[in-house]
Amino acid sequence: MPGYEDSETGNIMKVNPSVKPICDHCKVIRRHGRVMVICKSNPRHKQRQG
Repeated sequence: MPGYEDSETGNIMKVNPSVKPICDHCKVIRRHGRVMVICKSNPRHKQRQG
């Protein structure tokens, strides 16, 4: 079961050992040395590698 991360802004994102795009709108990006998936169409697809 993936963990969840609460940031100061109240955003919640899945924390997985391996991240993959779930739909066609998901983008794999790298921020601050971490691989993340962001999705404009479905915010539930947000993930961070950890």
